[in-house]
Amino acid sequence: MAAGNPFDYQRPLTRPAGLIDRRDELDALQRAAADEVAVRLASPRRFGKTSLLHAHLDAMREAGHRTSYVDFDRVGTVADVADRLVDGLRQLPVDPERRIERRLSRLGVSIGTTGLTVQVAPRRPGRSLDADEARGVIRDLLALPGELGADGTLTVVAMDEFQDLLTADDRLDGVFRSVIQHQRSVAYVFAGSSASLMRELFSHRERPFYGQARPLELPPLPEDETFLHVRDRLPAHPQRDAAAAQIVQFAAGHPQRTMLLAHHLFDRLEAPAAGEEAAREALDAALRELDDSYISLWTGMGRAERAAVVALADGLSPTSRGVAQDHGTARSSMQRAVERLEADGQLVFRHGTRLELLDPLFAEWLRRR
Repeated sequence: MAAGNPFDYQRPLTRPAGLIDRRDELDALQRAAADEVAVRLASPRRFGKTSLLHAHLDAMREAGHRTSYVDFDRVGTVADVADRLVDGLRQLPVDPERRIERRLSRLGVSIGTTGLTVQVAPRRPGRSLDADEARGVIRDLLALPGELGADGTLTVVAMDEFQDLLTADDRLDGVFRSVIQHQRSVAYVFAGSSASLMRELFSHRERPFYGQARPLELPPLPEDETFLHVRDRLPAHPQRDAAAAQIVQFAAGHPQRTMLLAHHLFDRLEAPAAGEEAAREALDAALRELDDSYISLWTGMGRAERAAVVALADGLSPTSRGVAQDHGTARSSMQRAVERLEADGQLVFRHGTRLELLDPLFAEWLRRR
């Protein structure tokens, strides 16, 4: 049976061997964990953050440490946060479910098919936790890694999309900080994809986590190593090297978009008749796949944001006088639009002093408009 396409662009990687580069970042995470120093890891979505977290936890687990991955992506309520903590802490390998169930039982809470519930009477369905009850559960659960650390074994806890706590409760970071600040033999990684909210959590003086975590950011992938990674996994073909170089250069270090293009290129190079246009065909296929999502993204933008991303796709400064005039918009409106886009951190990023679109495929989609 023929091997399948090796370029999985829809799921995070889970083992260090699958990463391209990221050696420095993995080393930084592991040294911080050994010193029990908390790290805040910021990167845009689809930029390899979750893959790096799983690789870090995998390496720490192989070294004999306890690990837990907690995903707060899109939590909406304090009860959601409590549910996610249960899911994550159940991964700890020291009889965690009995410990967790005993804790919840003390609080009159049970784990049901719909999440955590409060038992109101024997043999009657429970009700969902209210916010105050959920905060009590959270405090109790957060104490578990510290208690396990009493035996001297390091516990590494990665909390992904940590900034979404602010959606559930603007003060929930204070609950977290009040518990974990006293723990020993525990190392935390707080990861997030919203640059503005992560800065609010860790860089504003009034927030409980101000100055309490070492910053770490993910840069774009290095071109040379990415080329070798992609080329060596493509089918043997006369166009392999040239096509691999083209898509790697086009993807500009964006991890997920590199894998998406490589996936489509692999399919094309499996055909012996593939010609010199294989890389272009892979790009066209990727754009067709993303067309609906880009239409949705475009229609959700305001007029000034649209003008800004179009200018960036064309290599222009969106706040220049010429761009503002071309779009019939005040330069101050364009500046505010750019600030909104940059604060969100999902569409644009700063490469040195230059602002660029984060997604090279979105830029190409705009250029073909």
